[in-house]
Amino acid sequence: MSAPVDHPAVHPAGGLPTAGAPPRDLPSGNRFRRIGGGLSLLASGTLVCASLAMIPYESSTDEAYLQTGIDHTGNVLWAAVVLHYGYLLLLPAALTLIRLGRRRMPRTATTAMVLAGLGAGLSGIVAIDFYAVALATELPRDEALRLYEVSEGYVQSSLITLPAVLGVVLGTCVALFVAWRARAIPVAPMVLGIAGWVGFAGFAGGTWLPTATTALVAVALAWCGVVVLRMRDETWAAA
Repeated sequence: MSAPVDHPAVHPAGGLPTAGAPPRDLPSGNRFRRIGGGLSLLASGTLVCASLAMIPYESSTDEAYLQTGIDHTGNVLWAAVVLHYGYLLLLPAALTLIRLGRRRMPRTATTAMVLAGLGAGLSGIVAIDFYAVALATELPRDEALRLYEVSEGYVQSSLITLPAVLGVVLGTCVALFVAWRARAIPVAPMVLGIAGWVGFAGFAGGTWLPTATTALVAVALAWCGVVVLRMRDETWAAA
């Protein structure tokens, strides 16, 4: 009787080869995408939180919001730049998380991808800070307030702002959930991230609450970023 032939053991779900299997060729750019995704996770939430920490925003009324532009003009202008890039990087950050869970929950992952794409529009809305600063510093208080309230009153603006805000919040939260369900990240960063976004969207009306809630998001996404950066290239390729 001839000796049995050893065949390389392959993960039944088509994932990574098990011990004893010959290494397979990795896709071109695999490591670049993994490192880029990990860095976007580290930077996105950190920049969003940092931008809010630059100014003690008081936005309970339109008048208070405009006064912030007068009291902290330079900080408001630079914070808008930081926030713009933070919001932009939330898209590749979310897509990185989605990639980790796309095989386990393909439909939910696709939903998260669409929501995150809508959320990318929030980076452009940041430009309203420049407009508000110009009104507050160049016009009398009553006239600046009147023009700002008129611009805020257009119904069409909500068709841009609302989907963008919901896209960022829901897209990132669902992406965290998808990555957790795929066992790619621990439960703690998912809970922190969801708690932070819910707090930011629904309850962060005070001066420092936006910074505190986005700090939770920053910690959650940075945690996931470290997981991705420490991941083996083979594991990333099989995700």
